Amino acid sequence: MTRFTTLFSLALLASLALVNTAGADNMRAKISVTGEGVVTAVPDMAVVSTGVITEAATPEAALDANTAAMARLMKVLDDLDIASKDRQTSNFNVSPQYRRERNESGSPRIDGYRVSNQLSIRVRDLGELGGLLEVLVKAGSNQLGNIRFDLSERSELMDKARLLAVADARKRAELYVNAAGVALGDVLSISESGVSMPRPPMMHSEMMAKAADVPIAVGESEIRATVHMVFGLD
Repeated sequence: MTRFTTLFSLALLASLALVNTAGADNMRAKISVTGEGVVTAVPDMAVVSTGVITEAATPEAALDANTAAMARLMKVLDDLDIASKDRQTSNFNVSPQYRRERNESGSPRIDGYRVSNQLSIRVRDLGELGGLLEVLVKAGSNQLGNIRFDLSERSELMDKARLLAVADARKRAELYVNAAGVALGDVLSISESGVSMPRPPMMHSEMMAKAADVPIAVGESEIRATVHMVFGLD
């Protein structure tokens, strides 16, 4: 037998061995389960949407009025030690306002202009949230929008939910194999189908601005993780 023939034979045997191994893995008895982990926590932060809408006969006048009102609003936030990193302009818009009747050409007749400047504020101390809402209204905010609660340690809580999901998947797999009278083998694969944090219901301005001392209901937030695991059976 030549050296070339020997090398070819060894390569062919190695290839067949790999195919047989892959085939054995595919034919191996398996169990596939889904595990879920849920963590609940009380929110410790909130994002408030606020702003000012002004109207005037000209866009310049509406903008000047809006700029002055927003300056007063920013001054209040400075006095409350709301950091610059916790303020973000979320929307700015200048738009014409139309009358119902149309002009000679049939086009809508412009009656004035509206300027809207919207600001998102992150509140890191929920104990100050009720007082902040009151102050914003008194400072001239006439566009107090939604409140969205959040968690400062969201990443840590997500990891905890993942660990619970893996433990739940293993527990389910053990339950099934014990009932079937077989033994649970090694983990063959793990895949995460997602981690979700359903947002709690948002509070709207018309619900909040009815009392001087605004009551706030924080509730709980839920973080949910789901994993799919495949185990071999011994």
